[in-house]
Amino acid sequence: MSVSRRTIMAAGGTLAAAVAGGIVYEGWRLLRDRYPPTPYDDLLDRLNSREDARRIGLVFLGRHRNFTPATAARALRQRIGAHELSAALANEVALGGITEAAGWIIPESVAGLCALAASV
Repeated sequence: MSVSRRTIMAAGGTLAAAVAGGIVYEGWRLLRDRYPPTPYDDLLDRLNSREDARRIGLVFLGRHRNFTPATAARALRQRIGAHELSAALANEVALGGITEAAGWIIPESVAGLCALAASV
């Protein structure tokens, strides 16, 4: 039984399309900033920019010396839970849970995430 050139070309094209699709699907991970693993990555991965959060967090930590990452992470996990971050923050703002950090008025959870980013 011989395989036709058309079959080989179709299989090669399909394979190339699958590889290209995989690169596009997973490629964003290659372009993303890389950080050493922490026990708080489930929370810190919700941030758009860990570096920007770190800057705000350093100011917040300067004013809140009793901050402990483990306690903050536990509280943030309870507060945010499985919800989308935007929904959790909207609810928090509606309940009046805001604070000031580095001249910004932000939800307390954002301040906690920023402080967490600055502490690891």
